Amino acid sequence: MRSLAELFLAEGGRILPERAMKLVPCPGQRWMVLSNTGNHAADSVVLAGGAFAGALLAPLGLKLPLETERGYHAHLPAPSIELRLPIMQKSRGFGLTPMEDGLRAAGTVEIAGLEAPPDERRAALLETQAKRLFPDLRTGPARLWMGFRPSFPDSLPVLGPAPGHPGLFLCFGHGHFGMTAGPPSGKLVARMIAGVAPPIDPAPYAAARF
Repeated sequence: MRSLAELFLAEGGRILPERAMKLVPCPGQRWMVLSNTGNHAADSVVLAGGAFAGALLAPLGLKLPLETERGYHAHLPAPSIELRLPIMQKSRGFGLTPMEDGLRAAGTVEIAGLEAPPDERRAALLETQAKRLFPDLRTGPARLWMGFRPSFPDSLPVLGPAPGHPGLFLCFGHGHFGMTAGPPSGKLVARMIAGVAPPIDPAPYAAARF
């Protein structure tokens, strides 16, 4: 992600460390983004807010069946064993992936919304499963993590214009595939904004399908 951010900056983009609080339609099909530090006006706005996108759409009267699949992992630094490839242990329901600074155990989904506190037991169990799989595994203290996977019931993202709101475009809901599906989704939405024919039919991803 840092590398992508550097490429974006190198192409003339700007990254503003602000929190978008509200999207306000303005005369002339323009939009204002109210953030925690100021206002930003634009002719076109892309809402790529992941699991948090619903809160920005609600004041506009747009309600989509967006849910968050909360994922957990346990990062195990300084492991005593070396894995050359990721392992998916189906019977235990988790995966173990070699990273630059240790092993990462992941493989859980929790449907609990955006407000519930993390359940650290889910992440701690992943560490236990890794050490059951490799009884001789020794590591430093595990770092536990929880994040949100924005998901729709049909497992497809919402891409393209927001119904009834000219100039507002949607790009979120990639579930487990944000890192791989995000870049082509961004390219597809950029073509829509520029009025260039997209390389694929965008209809299956339209918000109007709900």
